[in-house]
Amino acid sequence: SHSHSHSHAPVQVHCLPFEGMLQKLPPPRLPCKSKSNSNSNHKYKYKPPPPKRRCIIMDEVDGMGAGDRSGMAELLQMIKHSKVPIICICNDRSSQKVRSLAQYCLDLKFRRPTKTIIAKRAVEIGRMEGMRVEPNAAEAVAESCGNDIRQVLNCLQMWSCKKNDVGVGASTMTYKDLKDRQMEINKDEVLRVNIFDACKIIVEGSRGLAGADNKAVTGSLIKRTDAFFVDYMLMGLNVHQNYLKVSQGQFNDAKKKGDSDLEVRSLEQMHDATLAMSDFGVCEEQLRGGDQNWALLPLCSVLAVKVGHHAGGPNGGFLPGYPEFAGWLGKNSSRGKKMRLLQELRHHMNYRVSADAPELRMTYIPIIRQQFESLLFDKEGAKVKESIDLMDEYGLDRDDVFENLDEFLLASAKDVNRFGDLNSNVKAAVTRVYNQTAHTSQALVAEQGAGKGGRRKGGAASSVDIVEGGELDVVDDDKVAAVPDDDEGEDEDDLEELKSLFKKKGGKRNSAASKNGSGGGGGGKRAKK
Repeated sequence: SHSHSHSHAPVQVHCLPFEGMLQKLPPPRLPCKSKSNSNSNHKYKYKPPPPKRRCIIMDEVDGMGAGDRSGMAELLQMIKHSKVPIICICNDRSSQKVRSLAQYCLDLKFRRPTKTIIAKRAVEIGRMEGMRVEPNAAEAVAESCGNDIRQVLNCLQMWSCKKNDVGVGASTMTYKDLKDRQMEINKDEVLRVNIFDACKIIVEGSRGLAGADNKAVTGSLIKRTDAFFVDYMLMGLNVHQNYLKVSQGQFNDAKKKGDSDLEVRSLEQMHDATLAMSDFGVCEEQLRGGDQNWALLPLCSVLAVKVGHHAGGPNGGFLPGYPEFAGWLGKNSSRGKKMRLLQELRHHMNYRVSADAPELRMTYIPIIRQQFESLLFDKEGAKVKESIDLMDEYGLDRDDVFENLDEFLLASAKDVNRFGDLNSNVKAAVTRVYNQTAHTSQALVAEQGAGKGGRRKGGAASSVDIVEGGELDVVDDDKVAAVPDDDEGEDEDDLEELKSLFKKKGGKRNSAASKNGSGGGGGGKRAKK
């Protein structure tokens, strides 16, 4: 009870708990103390209200990283040092970025509500808005919307507006009326289909349409065409990966029945599906090629549906198991890697071998591999010196022999010695001798950082420039010997400096002393023993 004896009795503040949080009523604004009447007991000072409590909500944190570099790391630092509560919301809990974030958060998981819970709430909302919604109709709406609450509310609003336009006062949603108008308010089913389910819809063809009317057949065709656009960048590759499984299942069924005519018919369907897949590839090449004619995209979708139509047959087929992801992507990545390694080998060997990449792969690499295999896998022991001499002869380095040559073995090659499986002692011996030896291959000089030192003065022609007929990179030893060289001392110094670049760092250098003994460049330094 409040005391009424004093007109300015203090006001009591009540604190009410609400779901574990304490919500305080705002404090009273008391009158300020007057300067003219400072001794009066009826004046009070102004008490400022407490500061408002705030929190930060970070939505879609599993999508950070696309345009936010180091955004997740900055968010973690903010969580560690900030006193303001931070609520992070995500859809993909299994994402790697969310896993690192979950270590610093209280992990709360929410499930999608069931259709029964959504239906009860929809009935209550309809009653509050003046609608009468049957419970079974509300459950059907929730199921058709994929248990999406926002879409259910949109359906109720669309239903209410449609009824009011007709002139009916209190709108009613019955189960029978819902089935008649379900296509008008239903959420697009394709939006809830992932790329694997969409691929299965396409490759199985017109399944379940035996004895159906034209409307159902047309609806199935539109559904399969829309399934292509779930991810039109990868759908063609996924169809190519899985359509033969459907045809193979039908052929196996015909073979079990012992019907030869049915086997021939299934093979013809497989042939038609392969031709349609080829047409799809030609069309997609025009779409992604130089002109990028994107007007052909609807034609690509129809051709993908045609592949499934032929693979499944008139009554549709069945895809056993879960659809496989496109294996072409991995094969194309391996192909790109092998092409890059082949170009490296060609670059290393082009000063000794005059061949393009295909000829090098088919003609030279098998023979060179046999030579190294006979030297390194010799029964009497590995011939290290001969192997390094062969490497220097063709401008190859250690990685070319021990790693790259194994990449060009065919999958059918089983009884072949692989350099990767070579004894570790032999590898260590080859590496040790290789690092102690100077390698003057021109390709290796360019790759491993030889200096671009100035050319010799005086206009004397180099050995590479002395050619017959004006061709480059062709050396005539007789003419080279006949040409006088005034800078012979500088050439020797350059050669010793070049050799030192390829010796192991920290090892002993056996470079010759400069003849003139002058400084400037590495030629004037004396060798250390």
